[in-house]
Amino acid sequence: MDQYILARQKEAMEKFGLDALVAYSAENVAYGIGYIIPSQALNLRTRQFAVAINRDGRAALLLTSNELPEAEERSAVGEFRPYDQFRDDPMLVLAGLLKELGVAEGKIGLEMDAIPADRWEDLKRHLPRAKWEHGSKAFYHARMIKTPGELDRLRKASRIADQAQANAHPYVKIGATEHEIYRHIVDQAIAHGADKILMVQVAAGERSVYSNPSPSDYRMKKGEVVKVDTFVSVGGYLSDTGRAFVVGKADQVQRDIWARMQETQAAILASIRPGASTKDLWRVFIETFKKYGMEPCMRFLGHGLGLNLHEEPFVAAHTDMELKEGMVFAIEPVYNTKDKKMGFHLEDNLIVT
Repeated sequence: MDQYILARQKEAMEKFGLDALVAYSAENVAYGIGYIIPSQALNLRTRQFAVAINRDGRAALLLTSNELPEAEERSAVGEFRPYDQFRDDPMLVLAGLLKELGVAEGKIGLEMDAIPADRWEDLKRHLPRAKWEHGSKAFYHARMIKTPGELDRLRKASRIADQAQANAHPYVKIGATEHEIYRHIVDQAIAHGADKILMVQVAAGERSVYSNPSPSDYRMKKGEVVKVDTFVSVGGYLSDTGRAFVVGKADQVQRDIWARMQETQAAILASIRPGASTKDLWRVFIETFKKYGMEPCMRFLGHGLGLNLHEEPFVAAHTDMELKEGMVFAIEPVYNTKDKKMGFHLEDNLIVT
């Protein structure tokens, strides 16, 4: 396992008093082994995967036998426990692995929000003396601080998304459809090295105020605002960057709104540093928007970013978490006009340094 990620998980086990951690979701299995298993990405529910690690740092991967050859080539975890999906009980194999790790009667953090209910019942039956804990908080804690390898992938994903959006700008013309702009962004993202396109949102006119719009065949009209939000992945790590375009020439009202949003974003970014808190950032956001007579249109300003699109910590009125070096955020002071006819999306990805 990557030594930085290993250290993060060991620190999380110490913090939450766990003897072992078991990753079960696609993203946390990928966190341990360094890539997303194809069968898990396809959500084949008959195939089960897990990474178990104890406090000594010994880790092993539970996987279907058909995925073993690729795992032997790519996995950062070197111990494997393959099983035949048509013959074997994967939970019996996982229980055996946890016994090998010396935690059969220990406190085990398991992603209970990811494991299917029937598998969970099987696993409890095979390890009746284990003390089970919810492991998701430990994984969230570990993943809040990104490792050097994670930061490299996140940088690349964000740059690809930014470049793809910029290259699509010349095609935002009268009569173009949202779907045509979507296709330009996807083509550019793939050409620049994206592994996968999770989603691209494109919405013009009154649809620009929608939170998560799918591109349609709507034809753009002169003067309309076009919302763009792009999610691409590199090595499983995601971008989440967005922009607002205007069809033709922006009028003074649109220019003024965009200038105020840029000034708000600049004030927020200037406040981001180790030791600041998410509450501080929310306050700067609200105060700057209020100065211009603007109101938020979402309940949060930003969120962590990594193997998931939304990770801890969130930047919102109800959060108060200290920022630390190595955290990665998507910061989005988006704005909808009061008449709900124009939505302006502005979203940048950044690393706390």
